[in-house]
Amino acid sequence: MARHEPRVRKAEEHYPAGDSRGTVLMLPGRAYPCGMSLLAWTTRALQATGWTVFQAEWDLSTFPPEPRAFIEGVAQQLDQMERQTGPVLIVAKSLGTLAAHWGAEQGYAAVWLTPILKSAGLYPLPGHCDALAERIREYPTDNLVVGGTADDLWQTGFRGTGKVLEIEGADHSLEVADWRTSIRQHQDVASAVVDFASGVG
Repeated sequence: MARHEPRVRKAEEHYPAGDSRGTVLMLPGRAYPCGMSLLAWTTRALQATGWTVFQAEWDLSTFPPEPRAFIEGVAQQLDQMERQTGPVLIVAKSLGTLAAHWGAEQGYAAVWLTPILKSAGLYPLPGHCDALAERIREYPTDNLVVGGTADDLWQTGFRGTGKVLEIEGADHSLEVADWRTSIRQHQDVASAVVDFASGVG
């Protein structure tokens, strides 16, 4: 895959659930693809409850010149894929959460996993982060926001228009030093996403 050239696809369904509930547009992190633990289990959990999941892939070893425009363009590609009727839910992680402005315009419900609410480390995006924090804080439709208190990009105590799940001691991957605890946390997040998605109509 060429640098900054995204691909979109329907996630494989190894255990089809039957009737379609709706469509998920999944936008991964800069270096956290949909096959990694948090997004992989979230995908499985959503599929098990009838959601069809469309996923984006990309190589972002360097930032695109206009990261928000890049993410919004990928979100539009996902949104244009052929799908059945039903609600649309955005599930985005980290850099993918820059789709919040676009999602608000579309009126789509959303799950924001570890949004980049502050500029730090590998994410030197001060203007984008401030605007994203404000957009998610005032997001106009149903939304779930998930972050960890050990994540430098998270605002501890963040609150907005939707539900917030803040995980004590979790980093930007929503993991901690103990692997067993990390697995349980990812399970809890997947469960929270499914619970939230059940109310999207």
